[in-house]
Amino acid sequence: MNDAGAAEELPLRWNRTYSDATYNGAASVVEDGDAYVVLGQSGSEASGIPGWLFGTDATGGEGEWTATVASDGRQPPTFQTHLPAVDGDGYALLGVRAQAGSMSLVRTDADGAIQWWETYEGDADGGANASVLARDAIAAGDGYLIAGARAGGQGTDSHGLVVRVGPDGSERSRTRLFTDQQSEIRSVVPDGDGYAGVAVVQSSSGDGASVRSVLFRADADDEIQWREEFTASTDGGPLAQNQLVDLAVDGDGYVAAGYAASSSFDTVDGWVLSVDGSGEGRATRRLSPRPVTLFTGVATTDDGVVVAGQGSESPSSQAAVGLVGELGDGLEANWSKRVSVGAVNNVRDVIATGDGGVALAGITQYRSRTADPRSEAWLVKLGGEDAPRVTATAPDTDAPSSTATASPTPEPTATPSPTPSPTPEPTDDPTATATATVPATAAPDPTETTDGDGSGFGAGAALAALGGTALYERVRDED
Repeated sequence: MNDAGAAEELPLRWNRTYSDATYNGAASVVEDGDAYVVLGQSGSEASGIPGWLFGTDATGGEGEWTATVASDGRQPPTFQTHLPAVDGDGYALLGVRAQAGSMSLVRTDADGAIQWWETYEGDADGGANASVLARDAIAAGDGYLIAGARAGGQGTDSHGLVVRVGPDGSERSRTRLFTDQQSEIRSVVPDGDGYAGVAVVQSSSGDGASVRSVLFRADADDEIQWREEFTASTDGGPLAQNQLVDLAVDGDGYVAAGYAASSSFDTVDGWVLSVDGSGEGRATRRLSPRPVTLFTGVATTDDGVVVAGQGSESPSSQAAVGLVGELGDGLEANWSKRVSVGAVNNVRDVIATGDGGVALAGITQYRSRTADPRSEAWLVKLGGEDAPRVTATAPDTDAPSSTATASPTPEPTATPSPTPSPTPEPTDDPTATATATVPATAAPDPTETTDGDGSGFGAGAALAALGGTALYERVRDED
């Protein structure tokens, strides 16, 4: 994504990290009035990490409150995303326990206190040893719609799944989609009385594209109204992996982002696709600001389409930068930026903000075994309301990444306690580093991703490995 000079580049407002324990990370961010509310995980051990919800000031990113999301007697899920509650102040948090084959929806109040916690098992519809995988959730009527996949025993017969629940989390219905192919729904957006989504499917065609993406629209009864299958554009034959992982409404159509890769993953490019309201393709583009590029989020603004993700020098690289860029109407590149703090930087969510900017959420991980925290939740704000520039840095114990772009700043201020409490007073220096953080396992553990014919078709583990967690585990073992 080279700067085409066609649009004004969004300036970096702040680049902040947050920690509450040794392992910290962010999965998603929601704008709520004059604040951002971030979902992730934070804990003292590298596994079984509790959920973590915290709020920041939207202008400068100062931490305002923090809450642990955990329940006695329950193994914490890996939290995927969250959204405002449908029945008053608070939030609905979506999590998944891939090894157990279950998913959870947790309702909190506006301060992060748990109000109810519902778990949905894979065998609830009568399938022995079945498992479910949750990827996304949206408000639907007076309740919620959870999208993902259901797989039979040993990860076989994986099909897209939609689960509808009430405002209290009680399950209302389950519907399997794309049952003619191995499939998994990756992202959904509300659309009138129905919803649009993007799924990945296992293709049985012999043209070399083993995994393709499907854009679709379904009505309020989960009946598919249209579906269109896509692969990324190439000069030769299609690539083996064509995975769109996030979807956004774009005017009267939709835009999706993800990645396209060869079967050996020696080619990995970011991939963006736009379609009209009936699924007819408008534009498709592969972009490679780094040799290995993965887009994990997409949002639309008044100026165009913003994509974000991660870039590295190779699939085995032990350093990776966050990437963010804006595309025009034809998906031509307007501008792009690299953003980072630690050795491995993984953007997991991007949203358009009410002040005309964008906010990124993810995880930054440090090389050194002696670093504490080892990883931090990470927020970046670009454009929108002006604010004193704040730039986080890696700890002194961490070897600087050759791709890191953060500039030197003073030592961090004290980290907020796990319970809601006032944010420490900022220092007089406007570039003081923010405080608050989330665990390396905030990204799905690649050992929990099904392979072979199961959900993800073997590509999920590769995506997870390229996306951060496996990189973290590798540098932890080798440093």
